[in-house]
Amino acid sequence: MLKAAPARLSRLLRPRSIAFIGGSQVAGAIRACRRGGYAGQMWVVNPHAEEIEGIACVPYIEQLPQAPDAAVIGLAPERSIEAVRALAKAGAGGAVVMVSGFAEMKGDGNARQNALIAAAGNMPVIGPNCMGVLNQFDAAAVWGDDNHIERPESKAAAMVSQSGALLIGITNVEQAFPLGYAISTGNQAVIGMADCIEGVLEDDRVNAIGLYVEGMDDGEAMGRACLAAMAKGVPVVALKGGDQAAGAEVAQSHTASMVVERDLWEAFCARFGVVEVSSPKALVETLKLLSIGGLPKANRVSIVSYSGGLNGLAATRAGPLGLELPNPTPDNTARLREVLPETVVVANPIDLNIPYRAKTGISMQDTTGVADAIVAFAEGVSDQVMFFIDVPRGDAAGLDRVWCDSLEALIEVRQKLGVPVSVAGILPEGLEVEFRRHMIRNGVAPLLGFAETMEALSVSAKLAEIHAAKNEHGTPRPLFEGHGYEKGHILDEAASKRALQEYGLVTPDFAAVALEDAPAAAEKLGFPVALKVLSTTIAHKARAGGVRLNLHEAEDVCQAAERMAHDVASAAGGHQVTRVLVERMVDGVAAEIIIGIKRHPALGMALMIGLGGAAAEQIARFETLLLPLEEHILDAALAHLGYEGHTGLRTAVTAVADYAGANSDTIVTLDVNPVMLTIDGKAIATDALIVLAGKT
Repeated sequence: MLKAAPARLSRLLRPRSIAFIGGSQVAGAIRACRRGGYAGQMWVVNPHAEEIEGIACVPYIEQLPQAPDAAVIGLAPERSIEAVRALAKAGAGGAVVMVSGFAEMKGDGNARQNALIAAAGNMPVIGPNCMGVLNQFDAAAVWGDDNHIERPESKAAAMVSQSGALLIGITNVEQAFPLGYAISTGNQAVIGMADCIEGVLEDDRVNAIGLYVEGMDDGEAMGRACLAAMAKGVPVVALKGGDQAAGAEVAQSHTASMVVERDLWEAFCARFGVVEVSSPKALVETLKLLSIGGLPKANRVSIVSYSGGLNGLAATRAGPLGLELPNPTPDNTARLREVLPETVVVANPIDLNIPYRAKTGISMQDTTGVADAIVAFAEGVSDQVMFFIDVPRGDAAGLDRVWCDSLEALIEVRQKLGVPVSVAGILPEGLEVEFRRHMIRNGVAPLLGFAETMEALSVSAKLAEIHAAKNEHGTPRPLFEGHGYEKGHILDEAASKRALQEYGLVTPDFAAVALEDAPAAAEKLGFPVALKVLSTTIAHKARAGGVRLNLHEAEDVCQAAERMAHDVASAAGGHQVTRVLVERMVDGVAAEIIIGIKRHPALGMALMIGLGGAAAEQIARFETLLLPLEEHILDAALAHLGYEGHTGLRTAVTAVADYAGANSDTIVTLDVNPVMLTIDGKAIATDALIVLAGKT
């Protein structure tokens, strides 16, 4: 597929003029712009209508009064291509092609998408098969339909999504959510997600970015865009779809992108500073927390509520989510004891069980008193403050008013502590919309839902750690280019081991000999030995009967060779065993590890480290790292597997990674399994398989 060079998106994302090209398909976007208060010029191109939504139509793009900054194209595929060509010739700032029928359809769709790319030239085009750009900062709907627009009053988040429907749902349902941009990328024929991330980063009003990712065409570009966000202090959170087989099939038909498997996606996030969320609602709540309160300094949270039961849930969830719940300092604990009822236990989380009115001590009506208590609770020990509460819905009875004074205290807490302060409804409808807007204006993040809020706290803490270390590790080296899943030729085990030995991999002593010479080779190496078939066609030797272990005498080797020849011939379609590998057995084995390399067209090469041996596939405990290796990520992976500081294993992993890097243009796959970890700290590779592209 052709790919045009990306261009700057400032005119398309922040247009001072918009051309709506089509009929009823573009009417909704015009209405959205008007309701939102868009201040720029709006024109309509339609040769068959006099006006649409009160705007006089011009028949052709060439008759527009000037080149538009942005255009919404609501035409059939072939006519969309013609419109893109005309806009590019006119010098337009960019266009959104909303219609489907391109590469996501395969077949003729690929040809249409190539034609669209060619027509665009250097003009940015978002889509096809997308909703486009909703700039809520400026009420610019370069968008595929009518839509609510809630303009943020200050800095806000941006969302870039491969799903248009997800953005439709969020922007039309969520209220009091400071969202500046919603960008639906569709097929990414010309402009990809990476370009969109870089485009919104040019707007200083954006202070957090959320992604919905199904597939990826250029992992290096995407990663660099995420690193650019980190460099600017803008956190990036993501929701991933399309992991499993069914999801992958849907994703490919949905957006025509290359699906990224779960382990590779997690490796991408670790390398490029992205933290994942689990659901659309968690994505929204996390972006609220980040865009309103900003990043905390670390993972310490002071949790306040009026519910002992809720506090028990929070305390249980905090640890697994990586959150610390520090108690107040001794001096502040003494201060709190003086003003709080005896029934209140001063511990984190705290059940602030105070009366509505009180003659002594603090009460819920005493806004300043509540604020001072929360400040004392968190001062000097916490990186952010969370108040959980459900406020009864307002009505004539005024049931909500009892709670309002103490919630106003959070504004004072924010001002006095200077850390992110949030209030969260335990239930999704626990805070009324106008109250949430009031909190936003005063720098307090209003969140909804206990589970989503706890996840948002966790994600913000992880991002804080990542951003704090961004200068410590430097910029990661570029990923290797992806070359797909090309078939290739197998190096036999001896050739594979010799190739890896040159890069520092340790193997047992071995000899590659003719079948009849195996006993003599074993005598020379010393017993016990292993005997294995050498083949450039059999990838799984053990399954074909081509492995014999723990042979203690020459006669054992002789008999094993005869049985092996028979078994391999039976299992592998008459394959004749002519050469074998004789190898010393490894003593003092404490564990077995597998190290492997696999490829992805968008992410290049990845290295996998996991528990190895015959049961590797069943155990499935492993870490995946994108190449080239980053030292701190390798250290973290080894620690996760329980081998922190194991120099032998680290050397083996580095050897495999270095070999893969040196052969990045030809390597298809590589497996070293098992690597024997010995009780004296060595890592010895007892089997290896390399597959290289091309012919032998």
